[in-house]
Amino acid sequence: EPISEQKISPQLGADTIRSGARAMPLATIVVLTFMLMYYRFPGIVADLAVLLNIVLVLALMISIKAAFTLAGLAGLVLSVGMAVDANVLIYERMREELDRGASVRMAIRNGFQRAFSTIVDSNLTTLITGIVLFAIGTDQLKGFAVTLILGLTLNLFTAVFCSRVAFDLAERNRWLTKLSMARLFGRTNIGFVRWMRPAIIGSILFILAGLAAAWQRGQGLFDIDFTGGTSVQVAFKPDQPLDVADVREAVAALPDVAVSAVTGGDAPPGTRYKIDTSLRDDTPADGNDVEQALQAAFPGRLATYDMGFRDIMSTADQKESGAEATTTALTTGAVLDFPQKITMPALRDTLEVALAAEGFADAPFEINAEGMTSRTKPYRTWALSTALDPEATQKVLERVAAKLRETPVYLSANEIGGKVAGNTKITALYALLASLVMIVLYVWVRFQNVAFGLAAVVALAHDVLVAIGCLALSRFAAPFLGWALVDDFKISLDVVAALLTIVGFSINDTIVIFDRLREIRGKSPVVTAEMVDRALNQTLSRTILTSGTALLAALILYAFGGQGIHAFAFTMLIGIVAGTYSTIFIAAPIVLWLQQRATAAASPAAARGMQPAS
Repeated sequence: EPISEQKISPQLGADTIRSGARAMPLATIVVLTFMLMYYRFPGIVADLAVLLNIVLVLALMISIKAAFTLAGLAGLVLSVGMAVDANVLIYERMREELDRGASVRMAIRNGFQRAFSTIVDSNLTTLITGIVLFAIGTDQLKGFAVTLILGLTLNLFTAVFCSRVAFDLAERNRWLTKLSMARLFGRTNIGFVRWMRPAIIGSILFILAGLAAAWQRGQGLFDIDFTGGTSVQVAFKPDQPLDVADVREAVAALPDVAVSAVTGGDAPPGTRYKIDTSLRDDTPADGNDVEQALQAAFPGRLATYDMGFRDIMSTADQKESGAEATTTALTTGAVLDFPQKITMPALRDTLEVALAAEGFADAPFEINAEGMTSRTKPYRTWALSTALDPEATQKVLERVAAKLRETPVYLSANEIGGKVAGNTKITALYALLASLVMIVLYVWVRFQNVAFGLAAVVALAHDVLVAIGCLALSRFAAPFLGWALVDDFKISLDVVAALLTIVGFSINDTIVIFDRLREIRGKSPVVTAEMVDRALNQTLSRTILTSGTALLAALILYAFGGQGIHAFAFTMLIGIVAGTYSTIFIAAPIVLWLQQRATAAASPAAARGMQPAS
């Protein structure tokens, strides 16, 4: 069966590149501007460290010839977020030292020293995800792993070493005499633990609703990456746009169909749509494949190719070889114009079919594009030379033009076989589960208590299930939340990359809380509710800042990133909110609950051991 057949128009590729090229720098600029305004001089150092991290990652990827995919973009987003978070950790530690009355030099030294172990822990737990993915993931997930591994490794160099050098130079040369930073809020004393039970109940109810929606959608929840099928992007004529609801109604007969609007580029609204279905060419419905079914669903409305031709003329060329002249041959030339660019193989195939239909199957011809530099690139203007007379050449070109006017423009078409899709689903599941298991083991060993590891995995599972639930519910919410760009989202490989990004972001946030909780606990054998509340309150400013900057970047990607990263950005938005929520209301309180149960179980046993023998 077919493994994967894919064709993408150059115009669509250019639009996708432009959308991504516009959204990613914009998100980075907004985050860096916020860091500069909030932290001032430390913000300048943080911005330089983040930019250096991005440049080094890109340079290394170019040097090792690694391809940049959408999943790779996810890895870069996460590594940039981790770089920002590392600087926030350091600066909030500096602020605490200054509040205790420390000098600038002492605040700088203690800030870096006390944040170092937390930065290492958070980076290593996220790095585990990258290593597991690189070992067992698909090619797309390996792209995510490569950028993530490079970004996190370089983050320890840029955020810790380079930033420390910059601070030391500024302080020793008296360029920095005081640290002036904005403050989100002062000391807080919020009782987070008392909200543990309502929060867990609310999470369970929402996850159950999401799982019910996922069960109702069944195979329709998964993209063709996991089910097999066909994905086609269609273009309607500019004067005949359609609303997304009308498109969904017209293609409702296709199995497991999902329709989403494609934005970006110069296309008018309502003229480009992406249609996914589990139907494949080897499983036709009523004898038609997907493209034929779409032509039947939208008769006369789909944009078609077109061709104009001009300057058909004959010339007599005298070919010489040495001193002898060959027979003068009649050659006809013509200029072909295409509103939609076309490649040499596609044009040659179309001409060969037209020549055969006119009875000139053996007639030689040549085609060359104006300014052609590659035989695989598409061009608008082509020069045709044939051995036919002008009248026969015109008939052939008229047949070609008529054929193209009947050929719809499919901006992209992608078909994946069911066997490969099944393997992809299994691989993605293994990658996700292996990442969770490895993270739990690391947290267990690092904090020397299984309660921390179990709490971490519960929080991570919570975040993944919430994100999947929102994806499942998107189909039912899309008709009412179209103004918020909510669409009928499906789980694809890119969404899996977003889920893994959520895992990395959430565990990073959780590790920060756990490190502070371990510091507060000291040598105490148990964790108390007061310790958990103190840890959450002391790190609340850092949690809000890191989550806020990540949420801001994800919002920009969601709004301006285009169709190519729309589902990825939506999953990231949900994951950031869920990850921040679970860090505060799920992970740390569960540590408290598990340790309280262990203490309660141990106390009666200890009491029984102390009773005298009768």
